[in-house]
Amino acid sequence: MKFKIAICCCNNLFGEGIKGLAEQYKRDSKINITTVLNCFDPQEIVDAKPDLLITDFSSLTDMFHKDFFHGKLPVLLLGTRCLPVVEDGRLADFISHGLVGILSPGATESQFSSALNAVICGEFWFDRKRLQGAVSSENSAGRKSSPHLTQSEIEIVKLICEGKSNKEIKKQLKITEQSVRAHLSRIYKKVGVSNRLQLALLTINTKQFY
Repeated sequence: MKFKIAICCCNNLFGEGIKGLAEQYKRDSKINITTVLNCFDPQEIVDAKPDLLITDFSSLTDMFHKDFFHGKLPVLLLGTRCLPVVEDGRLADFISHGLVGILSPGATESQFSSALNAVICGEFWFDRKRLQGAVSSENSAGRKSSPHLTQSEIEIVKLICEGKSNKEIKKQLKITEQSVRAHLSRIYKKVGVSNRLQLALLTINTKQFY
């Protein structure tokens, strides 16, 4: 799997520092990261068509306000001590626009690598309590109300809501990782979502699979 990462921060030097960490991750990771870009101008990101955007709050709000990516680009937010408190309703809105994780201000280099690995693998990186808070404010209008899922699919949904990775689900259910991915693909189609974070938000909010 080839992967392209873009970085956009309101401070260019800050962005260069994050790029250095991402380059180190690129050297150490088994994932084929082809490019790490530090883009000061959001339009550069649109042109580069990356698979993941790492950004700060100031740049994030500006890009979301202009709806640059239409919710199609996964975004990892770099938390800082000057980061405003993001209300749960606004966090849910950010998630609907592509936010897949928030790295805490006190995160270490190791935690940065773990967060990067998680979101690259299609998982999310949120504090569980913050995620539940966002869920409570998320409006599920427009979703399919009660899709029929098999017992195996329901079990996988529950594990997704616990933040389990595909490898952890595979081990717990004693199935292959390919089977996990196939199940998830069918679940997304039935429920009307496009990724595991949206699935978790919908499920915890409506409690329809519990």
